[in-house]
Amino acid sequence: MTETIAAAVNRALARNEVDAERLANRVRLLFLCAVAALALFNSPAVTKESNWYNFGALGAAFLFGGAVFAHLKTRGYRPALKYVTSFADVTMVHVVLLLYTRDSVASVALKNPVFYVVYPLIALTLFRCHPHLTALTGWYTVTLYCGVFAYVASRVPPVWGDYTTELFDARVTAVGQLTKVLILIAYVLVATYLAHYGRALLHRLVRDEVTARSEMEAMERELELASQVQAQLLPGEYPQVEGLRLHGTIIEGRFVGGDYYDFIRLSAHSALVLVGDVSGKGVPAALIMAGVRASARLSASTNAGLEELVFRLNEMLYESTSATSYLTLFAAEIDTAAGSLRYINAGHPPPLLRTSDAICALSCGTAPLGLFPVLAGLRAYCEPFPPGSLLVACTDGVSERSNPAGEFYGLSSLRSFVERNRHLDCPEFADLLLKEVRQFGADAPLEDDLTLAVARFDPASA
Repeated sequence: MTETIAAAVNRALARNEVDAERLANRVRLLFLCAVAALALFNSPAVTKESNWYNFGALGAAFLFGGAVFAHLKTRGYRPALKYVTSFADVTMVHVVLLLYTRDSVASVALKNPVFYVVYPLIALTLFRCHPHLTALTGWYTVTLYCGVFAYVASRVPPVWGDYTTELFDARVTAVGQLTKVLILIAYVLVATYLAHYGRALLHRLVRDEVTARSEMEAMERELELASQVQAQLLPGEYPQVEGLRLHGTIIEGRFVGGDYYDFIRLSAHSALVLVGDVSGKGVPAALIMAGVRASARLSASTNAGLEELVFRLNEMLYESTSATSYLTLFAAEIDTAAGSLRYINAGHPPPLLRTSDAICALSCGTAPLGLFPVLAGLRAYCEPFPPGSLLVACTDGVSERSNPAGEFYGLSSLRSFVERNRHLDCPEFADLLLKEVRQFGADAPLEDDLTLAVARFDPASA
């Protein structure tokens, strides 16, 4: 991880240097255009020699900016370029100051406003997030200005003076120039600190980005694994039971969970229908679901009754999972020979049973499994299941699918759909229902799996 972060930081700094160099050159050319316009405007008011200095320096600066632009365009960026451009910018400012020492009053060079251009030039180095560059450029500027001051002092010795003399007199004062240098030094120190801070901030941002990307990739791998576990544990084919048509499906949501359905053949004319939802998401929920499936099939193979099967599942979950893990489960035993349905609802969204003359919600049962060592009131409830009956069981991903207004699809919408489409064959019925549920949410990404199990008593299929 450390090597990955270091490599990512280096790549980010490299990209930042290229962008900063291009930005600096654009700023340089725009600034030169503004200065050229100002120099042209003031040209009638200054001497011929001053105009030569001004426009000569501007011409050299424009040539330099054009050369940098061409270099970036044709040869690309080189790390050494940031030092060349930063030093060259500061050097040209001081060359102009030296040229002004040729004026009749040499001390005017130290009071020329062109000096203050060095401050934004040093500030431009901050965009590189390179403290070494900022420090070198700053101290190079201090050294150059001290050199110009020494040259002027050799021609016009400064007086100690005060700030009034420095500001309103042609003479140069030691106090004024010392203050100017101290302010420049303080600015360099602050700029260097900001460069250090900017580099540390960029490092932290890149590190956080790399960490977040790694966590996202790990989560995606976990979700992919959970999806594989879930798919492998679902029924590959439906059991053949006299007069019973079965169909189940799961549409995976954005977060893979522990949704589960299963059909287990008990006899030639009876089958067990199971639909469950493990709390939580990802691999942990999928692994719990795998344990539930194995335990349910083992219990069914020993001819355990419905109550005994649910009791064993609750015992297994309570002993082997954390206190926050639980399973909502609907378990139904359908017997086509007796025309009956026995069920237990353990905290699951109530399935709907549609017979020839009525529709009812199968909500009777007990608490979700895994929360308590003993299930209060654990017993099976019986409903008639004559020919033509339809059982529709789903997880909360269906009933709690929300639309843009925040409304849930709900049991009433499911009841209405069953009434309208009870004549459809099981696969067609399931596909149409899931399509309607998705459209109800305006085709927004699924927050949870859509799980559905359908059973129809169709004597013609016997």
